[in-house]
Amino acid sequence: MWKSNRIVLILFSVILFSCEKEDSLKESGSNEAINHWTLDQMRQYYYWNTKIRTTNDYQQRPDLFFKSILFQDDHYSMIMQTLNSDTYGNTLTNTFGFDMVQLQAATGNIQVVTQVVPFSEADLLGLKRGDTLSYMNNELLDKSNMKALINKSFHLPAINLKRIDGKIFILPASYISQPVVYMSKIISSSPTVGYIFLSQFDFSGAYSLLEAVQNFKSKQVKDLVVDLRYNPGGQVAFASFCALLFANIRENEIFAKYQGNKNIKKLEDSFSAALQRQPEGYSFVAKEVLKEGLGLNRIYILTGLNTASASEMLINGLQPYIQVIQVGDKTYGKDMASSTISTPEEIHGSERSWHLLPMVYKIYNKLDQGNYNAGILPQKPINEFDFLPLVPIGDIQDPLIEEVLHTINAHKPQARNASDKKHKTNSNIHQYLGSSYETIPIEISPR
Repeated sequence: MWKSNRIVLILFSVILFSCEKEDSLKESGSNEAINHWTLDQMRQYYYWNTKIRTTNDYQQRPDLFFKSILFQDDHYSMIMQTLNSDTYGNTLTNTFGFDMVQLQAATGNIQVVTQVVPFSEADLLGLKRGDTLSYMNNELLDKSNMKALINKSFHLPAINLKRIDGKIFILPASYISQPVVYMSKIISSSPTVGYIFLSQFDFSGAYSLLEAVQNFKSKQVKDLVVDLRYNPGGQVAFASFCALLFANIRENEIFAKYQGNKNIKKLEDSFSAALQRQPEGYSFVAKEVLKEGLGLNRIYILTGLNTASASEMLINGLQPYIQVIQVGDKTYGKDMASSTISTPEEIHGSERSWHLLPMVYKIYNKLDQGNYNAGILPQKPINEFDFLPLVPIGDIQDPLIEEVLHTINAHKPQARNASDKKHKTNSNIHQYLGSSYETIPIEISPR
């Protein structure tokens, strides 16, 4: 009898200990509590919820757990933690004020500066678009180390660059807010052609864009060139704002359709409804924006491998209504919208909260056209890296701008004869290898 009671007591103690251990692991703020909650959210909202990868390791760090369950073809879903900069999306542009691409050539790799943020330290020190860089933080740049050197730079107080001519640039790390409108100007007068470069879609540039469009309107611009080559996207509301200012559309026409998994309702956005998502502090009304706009039936959009997210959405969303002539390289290929889902207090407890940004919707236009995950192909393909050195932004000698002007017969460039070929490289020799580029998510709240 005593032995039987002892066995029962031991079994009870083991069960009690196991339950206490399991409960402690699921306490608020524990990795297991956060990871179980994460899996529940992903099963509900994630576009690929039937393709979530399985794992039993709930004790992993939440960011590692999140990445371990993603569908293998999902390169966009993200997770961030409050006040944890290691989980944020740092880029050369928003940290040091410039960006570059790496190209592979027969003679080796070259690193070409593509952007310099106006009035940044890089700009003030004389770094230029088209410059070639050879060293970063005193290490020779090559295909194998560029990504690692860039990532390491984000944890340093400054980045040290050496240009191919030997000049050194020391750029302090800081948060750099790019102007949305880098440049707007008239690039031809017969007929009048306007040009505008948009670095991103953000309402901080709304009044600058409105001013540029009003200037174009006063000069009776007949054709508009919108340069989105390095535009990583941004706010859907700002994409709608651009559409209303540029194109001959009606505010209640469909801008985008959103298709999620079986748990989520389909959504539609008119241009007006999309604009209503503008940030607090802005109160633009679609009908009034249209009155200020150009009402064009044709626009030219310059694109490249770094044209992504909401900038691709603008191209796709306008195509049912006006003639969109795309010039340049194919786009990045982000045809998805995400939503931010944050841990409630009962999950993260006294720890800092986590924020999931899973892909929730595929994006389509009025005609159900979408699925551009391989990029949107231009009608007039031109690789700007076939022409080196790169000329300044907005220069009419830019091969993409030159092609637009030639197309609309506003400007007839001289034939590219033998003397011009010294500026042209062979695309079969030079290959784009990448940059520090990060897309800006399209965020839509699921229903």
